[in-house]
This record gives sequence, structure tokens and C-alpha cells, in this order.
Amino acid sequence: MTDLTGLTRFTSGSIAGRQQRLPGPLRDLHRAVLRRFLAAETGLDASAVDELAAADVVHISNGVVTVAYPFSGTPTPHRVKLDGMPAVYAMCAIDALGLPAMADRNGRITSADPVDGTPIQAIVHNGTWSWTPATAVVVAGRATACGTECGSFEVMCPNTAFHASPESARAYLASHSNLDAQILDADTAIECGRLNFGTLLTGPA
Repeated sequence: MTDLTGLTRFTSGSIAGRQQRLPGPLRDLHRAVLRRFLAAETGLDASAVDELAAADVVHISNGVVTVAYPFSGTPTPHRVKLDGMPAVYAMCAIDALGLPAMADRNGRITSADPVDGTPIQAIVHNGTWSWTPATAVVVAGRATACGTECGSFEVMCPNTAFHASPESARAYLASHSNLDAQILDADTAIECGRLNFGTLLTGPA
């Protein structure tokens, strides 16, 4: 596993950290939003989540929650099917890997290599993960051109994806010089997902 201390720039602003800085009532509201996504209900009164949007834990469009990390209200390459729950889309590869930990459920993630479309699958059962292909990795990337006014869904989510192999990841990064990025092995990517999202529904009130 990669030394997680080297991932500070990707985890220091984690959703879990941002959630813990919210007042108790806003944390409860955030958890309600996440549970609505788990139940496939994505519509909420936009006025009720303005403060969550300001904290970059959700985003709204026309009064509807379109992003509630780790969930995406619109299709992405990262589809997650948790046992006993409807299939959902995750904002990025790390978000997808964090969903089973957040919901405390077994699940299956399907995605595709952005270089050549190779199908990628990650399955977790009772805490044990299996990846297909076994060589798959995750590129955790941050766009360097976007300033502090940009949200994570603009800076990191489009640039954090599964790749079928380290070679594919390196080829991708060689053609995307605008990214501050690292290639994460499977165990490190899974741990990043857990650290970012594992406590969102169960942390302190």
C-alpha cells in the first residue's frame, strides 16, 4: 500500500472533514441527503441545502441535488450496486470505493478505463475486495488550472478514475500535464475511499 501521508493534498479537504466542521443540525441534514440518494430519492428543496452547497458537500441545480459526494445525480462512468439497494452513480473512483464503507454493505463497482474503455470491476464481500483486471489502479488527480472558487466536483472528480493497469495510468497522465496526480494501488485507493466517506452516516452528531 502507498504511504497515505503522501496523499495529504487529496485527503486534507475530505468530505468527512468538511462534514465534521458543520454545525450539528447541518450534519443531520447532510446525512438525510445521503440517505435519500441511497433510497433513489434525489429531489430536495434547494433552500434547505444552500449552506451544504457553500461547504462543498452537495451541489444543487434548479432546486435538485445533483451532487452529494460520493453520489452523482447524473450518470458517470462509476456505477455502484450495493446489496439490497438500488444502483447509484459515484462522482469518481474514490467516491465509488467509499460507498460500501459508508453504507456498511457488500457491493459491486463497475467502471471503464478512460484511455481505451477496458471494463473494470471491483467487488467487496465481507471486507474482502477483488478487482478485475487485477492490475487495475486509480489515478487521483486534481486540475491545477481551477482556482479556489471551484468545487471538488470540478477539480478532482473528472480526474479521479479507474485504469486497467499502471501503464494505462501513466499514459493518461503523460497526455494530461494539467493534473497534479498520483497513481494509487488498489489497497491505497480503497483506504482513501474509507477515510473520505466511511463515517459520513455514523459519525458524531
